[in-house]
Amino acid sequence: MRGFTSDVSPPVRPRGSRRLVSVAAVAALAVLLLSAAGLIGAAPPATASPPPPGASASAFAASGSTAASGSTAVHSSAASSAAASFSSGSGSSPASAAARPAAVPTPSAVSPTDTSSPSDTPTPTPTPSPVSIDRLPDLVRSFPLAVSGTATPTDTISVSAGSSPGSAQSCTATVDDDGDWRCTLASLPDGPGVSVRAESTLSGSDSARVDVLHPPVIAGTGVVSTGGSVRGTAYPGASVTVTADTGASCTFPVDANGGWACVLSGSLPDGRHTVTATQTAPFSSQSSAASGRVTIDVDRTAPAAPGITSPPSGTSVLAGTAVAFGGTGETGAHVTLYATTAQGTTVVCTADVAAGAWSCQGALPEGAYTLSALQRDAAGNVSAGSNAVTLGVTAATTPSTPSPTRTPTPTPTPAVPVPPAAGGGTGAGPLHPDTRGWIATPFSNASAPVVTAASLPGWMRSVGLAVAALLLLVLPARLLTAALARGRAARADRERRRVSVFGRNRPRSDVAEASALFGAAARSERARTGHNGDAVPSSPSVRAQPRWLVPVVGIAAAVLVTLSTPLSDPGAYLRVLLAIGIAVAAVNAVWVLAGRALAPHFGLPVPRITVRPELLVVVAVAAFGSRLLGLSPALLFALVLGLSMAPHAGRARRGRIAAVQISAVAALGVLAWLAVGLLPTPTGAFTAFLVELVNALALIGIGSASVMLLPLGGLAGRAVAQWSRWLWGGLSLVVYTVLFALLLPVASLVERGVGVIVIVGVAAGFAAASVAVWLWERYVAPALDRTVP
Repeated sequence: MRGFTSDVSPPVRPRGSRRLVSVAAVAALAVLLLSAAGLIGAAPPATASPPPPGASASAFAASGSTAASGSTAVHSSAASSAAASFSSGSGSSPASAAARPAAVPTPSAVSPTDTSSPSDTPTPTPTPSPVSIDRLPDLVRSFPLAVSGTATPTDTISVSAGSSPGSAQSCTATVDDDGDWRCTLASLPDGPGVSVRAESTLSGSDSARVDVLHPPVIAGTGVVSTGGSVRGTAYPGASVTVTADTGASCTFPVDANGGWACVLSGSLPDGRHTVTATQTAPFSSQSSAASGRVTIDVDRTAPAAPGITSPPSGTSVLAGTAVAFGGTGETGAHVTLYATTAQGTTVVCTADVAAGAWSCQGALPEGAYTLSALQRDAAGNVSAGSNAVTLGVTAATTPSTPSPTRTPTPTPTPAVPVPPAAGGGTGAGPLHPDTRGWIATPFSNASAPVVTAASLPGWMRSVGLAVAALLLLVLPARLLTAALARGRAARADRERRRVSVFGRNRPRSDVAEASALFGAAARSERARTGHNGDAVPSSPSVRAQPRWLVPVVGIAAAVLVTLSTPLSDPGAYLRVLLAIGIAVAAVNAVWVLAGRALAPHFGLPVPRITVRPELLVVVAVAAFGSRLLGLSPALLFALVLGLSMAPHAGRARRGRIAAVQISAVAALGVLAWLAVGLLPTPTGAFTAFLVELVNALALIGIGSASVMLLPLGGLAGRAVAQWSRWLWGGLSLVVYTVLFALLLPVASLVERGVGVIVIVGVAAGFAAASVAVWLWERYVAPALDRTVP
């Protein structure tokens, strides 16, 4: 019969395990025997004393056994008395002792008075019980948290939570007589695996780990005025959902600093409503408890336009002199006063409206200004512009000091405006942090790339988006175009295929390589197109294009790129158009110079530059698509020049030249993007122009390289893919990763619930349809053609 042990581990029987088990069993038995022998040998040896006189052997044995048991004090004392009488006897022989009648004990002998102290019989000290914590919930959502457990009675237990516990994360409890203890933690830090420790003064400590998630916090106290937006704080990386009493809701991710804000969508009429918020953290699928209810006052009605009553229109003041401005507005609103000249717009001063009136002071440099004001109410609604007031500012002249030599009077210098006081609405400030004396544009709001440990999740997201774009958009598009081209070729050659007899007369589509992704084009197309798809004439001489075509197409491309982003001021349009025009020229110059410089190294003649007006369609699609989708920054493309390669260039040389051209344009964009971080913050129209130029170079360079990498039609990516698919894949992954890192703010557009589902669904549907068409044209259609007689 097999023996069983309490070991519940899976049976493992290595080779020779039977002998090892036997040896282990023998060793364990030996240890047990030695332990028993040690326990027996530790007891004091028994003395073979003769029975006392007058006591029978049985009585002596009984008294000895009773004394040995130690059950009662009376028996112990009786045994002691018997031993004492035996030791004090006359030493009679056992026979005489047996013949002598047993002495009847006196009452004092039967019940002797115990004069020993209580310390003569020590009480055993109880063994301390180890402290332990009862099971805690997997996710702590409500507070305070009750922590309980067991330990030694009367012991003191100190409980704490987190790495740096404070008073709210600590408590102390005393163990009751039953060995139980319990205390309450007022709060715990949010996060996964928060440690809860219980420390005993007698028996060590115990710990457990729990996930903790507090409810999010909605910012604001009392009644919060809003236009429908709600903001607050929560656990970084969590997703917050806000719900109003009407059912309107919104969901938004929490940034790395713990901040979030979203606009309620759904039925939310103007008036007072209550809202609550919950959050779901990445470490748990459960949501937190709901936050406290907050009352919001929804106001989506823009306030009326403010009025400027002082100074009167047409007033003239000295430069640098503080001027008092005033007017009317909506009580509680915030008024901003602007001054506009031909050079731009600046903020003069700001003020809060009290009792329907506002006032502030400001100073302006020399010039002719048009004053206007806007007001923003407590809910964030902005009014229309106020009435326009003209103001003339003249230079303050400095009187000359008379001198005998008639020294000329110094030229008066315009007074330098005083910077605005920090936090004040009255100060004379020529520049505002938002406008700085010029109209800001999306091209002047640039952000340099960040390569730190904290930015690693953003770069990983860019890599993921690049891979998704290649798998769901670029490669399926290539499959679709290849399938459609194959279908057209098959239909055009169907008649000739029916009468073909010899293999040498079979159509090109049957004998050429039909690669799924990047199959070689027909010989006629390779002879007709260059490495970028640029037309190559059959004769050595290339037909000359009119010279006016280059500037016309270049200006058209610059205008289309400028229209990709809405601008609010005509002057800003001209400045941005100039910056984009220079950027377009630079990107096209790098494109053609890289190809012309590399061609001689491959034994090819220097290719001729050609204008490709048909690419204006791609420029327009990228520009207006970015504007319609609200992409900021926009996805831009502006390559309208190409090179006419020699017909005998070959696939390898065309692919290498195309790869170098794409890499050069992408490198120009990356260098410009890095330069954004080196430029100072714009303080005027010129510095703003520099930032806009560098930002335009980055957007156009990286965007143009990304579009040119598409292995479609006459784009350069097709030449690279036909030469080396692996090089095309690696280059595409790098360029598209940089592209999505540059367009990283656009990713927030798809983080709002159903938007990402729609985009992924459309991309997946396009990929599935493209693969289906390719499979049909690649396998099904040829099989059907072969079955037709």
